[in-house]
Amino acid sequence: MPLTRPTLHGALNDYAQELNIKIEWDTAATKFFEDHNSAGVILADGRVETADLVVAADGIGSKSWELVNGHKPTYIDSGLTCHVATCPADVVHKNKVIADGFGDFERGMLFSLGPGMHFGMGRTEEDISWTMVHKTRKNHSETAVEWGKGGTHESALSYCEGWAPFYKEIVKATPSDEILLWNLTWRDPHPNWVSSRGRVVQLGDSAHPFIPTSGAGATMAMEDAYSLAACLHLGGKPNIPLALKVHNRLRFERVSCAQKNAFRNSEKFHNTDWDAVAKDPGMSANFTGDWLSSHNVEQYTYDNYEKVVSHIVMGTPFENTNTPPGYTFKPWSIKEMMEASERGQPIIDEGEWS
Repeated sequence: MPLTRPTLHGALNDYAQELNIKIEWDTAATKFFEDHNSAGVILADGRVETADLVVAADGIGSKSWELVNGHKPTYIDSGLTCHVATCPADVVHKNKVIADGFGDFERGMLFSLGPGMHFGMGRTEEDISWTMVHKTRKNHSETAVEWGKGGTHESALSYCEGWAPFYKEIVKATPSDEILLWNLTWRDPHPNWVSSRGRVVQLGDSAHPFIPTSGAGATMAMEDAYSLAACLHLGGKPNIPLALKVHNRLRFERVSCAQKNAFRNSEKFHNTDWDAVAKDPGMSANFTGDWLSSHNVEQYTYDNYEKVVSHIVMGTPFENTNTPPGYTFKPWSIKEMMEASERGQPIIDEGEWS
């Protein structure tokens, strides 16, 4: 079932207000700090806020890295660029090509592959959202584009040559100022998301950025939130540092596997074996797997919290079971994955990934 980000953000905002949780917009963090009993953040306007803990959910460019790991992470160009947009669903009734293309399809997700690119689309009663991920053209002006800047009808349509008119009309029907464009970068999985005194924790893209080929970036961020809340509930205020470490231990391996799956999917979508697709057109349809889509993160946290406490405090053995069934977790790097891709070597792991 498709759910656009504006709709989700609106629902979360409404619920926060019901709980009397104060939300401030256009407020940027510039620095995080902590002591043994509290943590804080310095805001762009100079204000300082402190609390028992701080959740650094400020995205891929998080200012928490200096405190959490002492250095900024290294980002590696994926060679991919993404156009993403949302337009009103009523364009269907105004454009015969779009109406005919959807046919009886009124709500759900569509996914299409093309040479060196893929096009994903979600339709609801209110909106049509689409994402087009494609190989970056060398010496193209978009190579210097930052998040949310530079997207136009022309830049998106230049990648749609040879595609059915339906896709081109969707792009044309989207308000130009709604088309975002950004370059996609990889980052090696980093196992530590918690500051040394256990009062600041990274969450979502600040801890583990994803690119759209994962099909799971937003899911992993939401899972982080459920896991963190459950750990804090079980640990209580006196044990915040330990609760954050438990959360980190429960989450890292699963998230790392989801990030690796994004690279596997990227190879499948953008270096497509078209002969294999001709023999099995559905081979690219399933790219997330039950281990990703059917996980009950809250229950998993409640079931395993005390086991991880014992593991951290007493050194008792613990193995996560929230990764692909049959797979034994192994550290990996983007460099290894890219070198395998350059050799034309498929990325094959044991276990049930899809």
